[in-house]
Amino acid sequence: SYIIQNEILEFAMKSFLKENFTHILFLILVGLVLILWGRLIAGEFITNAATRGLNTTQDRVRCAESYGWQVDPTSETQENVYIPQEFDDVYNRYNRLQRMCGFDLYKYRGKGVMRYTFRALNFPGAEDAEVFVNILVYDGKMIGGDCMTVALDGFMVPIDRRFLD
Repeated sequence: SYIIQNEILEFAMKSFLKENFTHILFLILVGLVLILWGRLIAGEFITNAATRGLNTTQDRVRCAESYGWQVDPTSETQENVYIPQEFDDVYNRYNRLQRMCGFDLYKYRGKGVMRYTFRALNFPGAEDAEVFVNILVYDGKMIGGDCMTVALDGFMVPIDRRFLD
């Protein structure tokens, strides 16, 4: 009787799986999509929160930290910069760097923005070089940024440190 019950149960499970295989796969796929979408939204929310309301040095330091940078708050400088109406090759390349991180300076053509610069404390492999983090702010909101050196053989990379790993 135990063997018969086991066979009946096994038959029922095989039948159920055979008849509902596509439904089960579909539910698994939907579940995975929802999990990934939720993680993306959560990450976007954290990034958006860190890139808005950048009215104080502390706000901007927190913004830099959200992209993986430790910066010296006492090194902050600020400068008004003008985003040109027409982009030349240099600005097109710089905007490609911005788009890698989800920004687009094209929307801010012809506008004056504030560039805040901090000395980076944790750029990998650049212990001897001065490395800076720039944050571009328009109306209290981050619209772009980068990490760079001013050396002759220097570099400029996206502000999001994950691009370096």
